[in-house]
Amino acid sequence: MKAFIRKNFYYFALALLFIIAFFLRSYRLTELPDIVHIDEAGLGINAWSLANYGIDRHLNEMPFYVQNFDDSGQSPLYTYSVALLISLFGKGKLSLLLARIPGMISSMLVVIFGTKNMSMVFQNRKITLMSAFLLTICPYFIMHGRFAIDCNLMLGCSMVSLYFLVKYIRTQKLSHLILCGISFGITLYSYALSYFVIPLFLVLIAFYLLYTGKITFRHCVVWAVVVCVTGLPVILFACSLIFQWEPIHFLGFVISPVASDRVHDVASESSLKNIATMLKITLTYDAYPFNAVEKFCTLYVISIPFVIIGFCDACKNFFVSLKKRCFHFASVYWLFFLCGIITVGLTTSNIIYRGNYYYISYLYFLVSGIYVTYRFVRSYRYAFISILGACYLLWGLSFCRYYFTLYSLTSDYKGLYVPTFEEAVADAVGQSQIQDIYIDCHGMSEYLYFFYPESPYELVAQKHEDGYGRYHFTIDSDTEIDTKDAYIVNKENESFVKKMVLSGTDYERIEYEHYYLFYYK
Repeated sequence: MKAFIRKNFYYFALALLFIIAFFLRSYRLTELPDIVHIDEAGLGINAWSLANYGIDRHLNEMPFYVQNFDDSGQSPLYTYSVALLISLFGKGKLSLLLARIPGMISSMLVVIFGTKNMSMVFQNRKITLMSAFLLTICPYFIMHGRFAIDCNLMLGCSMVSLYFLVKYIRTQKLSHLILCGISFGITLYSYALSYFVIPLFLVLIAFYLLYTGKITFRHCVVWAVVVCVTGLPVILFACSLIFQWEPIHFLGFVISPVASDRVHDVASESSLKNIATMLKITLTYDAYPFNAVEKFCTLYVISIPFVIIGFCDACKNFFVSLKKRCFHFASVYWLFFLCGIITVGLTTSNIIYRGNYYYISYLYFLVSGIYVTYRFVRSYRYAFISILGACYLLWGLSFCRYYFTLYSLTSDYKGLYVPTFEEAVADAVGQSQIQDIYIDCHGMSEYLYFFYPESPYELVAQKHEDGYGRYHFTIDSDTEIDTKDAYIVNKENESFVKKMVLSGTDYERIEYEHYYLFYYK
């Protein structure tokens, strides 16, 4: 038995790491993050409306690009994935679990295909295990798939696509190139910024592969055709945005420029600043703790110097390969990173998840940087790798302990996300004497209707200045107190809580974890 385990240790270790990775991505999925992000609330309502009525919450019939707020939209891959889950497993009902499952699946794809990527590139079992270990325990790889932000799917889709590209380069099999083309085509459905990143990368990598003799012109044409056919609806949608075309009915979907403000995001005046900001926050943290925890950063502080070393090594290998006209795998990840930098330089962005695709290249740079350092230290290699492994393990254990026992966003009182208030709403609805219900959620009705969805047609008919029907979604210092109404107030909204206390009126107050329910007897 011991001989069998020793012989198959590599496979047992990989399986164990994948099991741990799955646990870290699925454990308490509906509880952490312990808030509902406004984008996942909007996405969930749209998916529920599409599954039950064939329209989004703004009454757009089977839109290819689902409308979110005003002229903004949400990428189709995540929205329609949730709609499918609602139809197949939710029996037409929406839940936070169903909304977050596609993100969790994408996160596991990052682990599995990220490991396969590094295995195909380095062809070294120790490096493969190290890659799987880093993918399993680094904070961003755990956190990014635990809430339903549509753009986060680009990381998983791109990782799969690059795997098939690397596999084609290794094998030269047309079947792998076709799978690569299909994967890149699907990636275009994951995030609007992929419309910049993917075409630019495919053009650059195609020229590079032709230049280094790793692809024939015929295969290149087949590859381009497969990508274009797979991504045809995306191409039509992009044209509708640019040229403001009339709606196009295509394969049961309606393609129209419902997300026209995406075009306005393109702004090159502050390119260098945009790039510097994105590089900084993707390696450390941003203003939103659902993306990264300040004291742990996205990949741990210890990873930053190795990412820089790996990047420099990739630069060297890329330019040497150009000079010698000899292919090097570093070029794949270096060019993908370059395309990401160019894209961010053309867009205004200061949120980590908008650069989620950076982490494909960061993984390669990190692994390569550790490997370069390992070779450099020579006689101290064993000590170096032992100490480094121990540091990552201790950091990983510390992060997991913090994230799964102490981490909370509920005290961060922002309009971007709120703690759930389902129980308070149910109690308020149960009081027959209550006329209107005011909910402290920054004017965002999506936070309510995510848990209590209603027909979009009925909501449009009930719409008024600050809500729908009996519901109002803003509570501030100007909100008038009426004895016929109920008020669900976030505990962080101290000014209104004080206003209620000082009102001098006999009221009932029910306390919940994050809210008070005030109503009059």
